[in-house]
Amino acid sequence: MPIDWSKSKYSKKHRKFLGKKPENMAFFTLCDGAARSGKTLSIIYKIPQIFQFVGNDYLKVFSGYSKTTVKNNVLNELIPYLTNYHGAVCKFNSQSGELDIKLWGKLYSCFVVGGGKSDSDSSIQGSTWDFWYANELPKHSYSFYNMALSRLTPENARCIADSNPESPNHWLYTEKIKPFLDGNEQVKSVFDYYHFTMDDNANLSPTFIKNQKKLYKGAFEARKIKGLWVIAEGLVYDTFSDKKHTCPHSKILENINNCTFIEYFLGLDWGWTHPLSLGLYGVTAKGIYYKIDELYGSHLNENDVIKWINDKQNEYKRFFRFINADNARPELNHKLRQAFPKMIVYEEKPRLQDSIGILRGIINHDRLILNAKRCPNTINEFKTYRYPSEDELTAKMYEDDLPVKENDDTMDETRYAVTLYETRFGQRFL
Repeated sequence: MPIDWSKSKYSKKHRKFLGKKPENMAFFTLCDGAARSGKTLSIIYKIPQIFQFVGNDYLKVFSGYSKTTVKNNVLNELIPYLTNYHGAVCKFNSQSGELDIKLWGKLYSCFVVGGGKSDSDSSIQGSTWDFWYANELPKHSYSFYNMALSRLTPENARCIADSNPESPNHWLYTEKIKPFLDGNEQVKSVFDYYHFTMDDNANLSPTFIKNQKKLYKGAFEARKIKGLWVIAEGLVYDTFSDKKHTCPHSKILENINNCTFIEYFLGLDWGWTHPLSLGLYGVTAKGIYYKIDELYGSHLNENDVIKWINDKQNEYKRFFRFINADNARPELNHKLRQAFPKMIVYEEKPRLQDSIGILRGIINHDRLILNAKRCPNTINEFKTYRYPSEDELTAKMYEDDLPVKENDDTMDETRYAVTLYETRFGQRFL
């Protein structure tokens, strides 16, 4: 739902950014910081001023990880704002990426493009721009970023971007943010930097901010709430505990017999030499997920999976609504559809960082409970699944912001199952 701009409020830090005239802005301005800190909202509010300054002689470009993310993150707010508050007429072709904005009797030709893939720079070669808005700049490929800056050749050209913090080893931090903070005059001559925390968004209620702070600990709190560029290290699910997040098998049976679970579903990560992991879940009307049972081991095939599911349906005498299975083995997923024609077989593999964030939030709110007797492998992996240490990152043993590829079979399967249910059906919870 678009923002009601008539009710929007601005903190002192946002007013400082909004009050700067485009002619006094640096060539490249970055609004960086926590999620929900109001960065995108303030940039959108600023765009008409910048358009008026740069004129309509050259192309204006809006980029993000993909065209879809630009539409969702920027255009769904920008177009209603320009239309309702500036009388603009906007036409957007989602297929080609062409965006025409008629404003103050002038036609501004714009282009929406994805910059997240390694070859994205090929789509912007040869053109000249006088304005570039990069949404979620750290998710752009480095080659696209460099190519985009080289397109901004007119004298009044301006680049403006927003970013959420990632690893301090990211190129945006090492090349621009850190030198700026260190007082590098060469960088400061062309680059300006605004940093926001969640507390800087005057449109958020204190209750919302308080609840968000409960979701995150450690590096995630530093990034999501304070907007700091810190290394994610230590346990991925560092708030998981036996006391709060496990229960005896008798509790599971009690919930089943009392019809506490409104639905049952499964997650599956195929394996062979690497262990296969299959999990059965029940969810309550209040959104509490229980992992009821698991199948785990090497050299297990589709027949073992089909037999296990049948055995569990007979044991618990319940129907399983769906299974979200690893999409790496579509031929095996087809056999599941043949074996269980009434059960939906999804093959949705969520983005690792996004689904970890969703699952962390669920755990932090004590909404995931594991059967202590039947799910020992899942419990073990929750206690050992980790990010690389700073020494390991320095030695280039692992990638920044990605967990170590160890002890992750049940972790992948749990993400597949729970995050699919949470994102598709979670709105029904009381």
